[in-house]
Amino acid sequence: MGLMDNQVPDRYEKQPMLAVLENFVLDALGKLEPEKAAVLQQILSKTFGGTDWRKTVREQFGLPGDTATQLKAAWKQRVEEAEQTQVEITPEEFAQSAADDILADMGN
Repeated sequence: MGLMDNQVPDRYEKQPMLAVLENFVLDALGKLEPEKAAVLQQILSKTFGGTDWRKTVREQFGLPGDTATQLKAAWKQRVEEAEQTQVEITPEEFAQSAADDILADMGN
């Protein structure tokens, strides 16, 4: 995903925090590699302070404390829908869609 790549895809060029948000979603699903979580911790604590990158993301985006639980439930529902319609969805696709929805809700 964009945060860890050497080249920044167009998707993240104007909104670099979008990659952070997508990785937050992946983390909520249990799909984020520990190495990426460690990099996020370093970047976000250096940028915003604090010791909990997940809390920092919630604060920066105005997300409720139970966002991870809501994302897990939405992911489970989306997987069930995908199985019924025989359409494949990856955690990364879900994370991109969820991040887009969060930003849309913020009016961006």
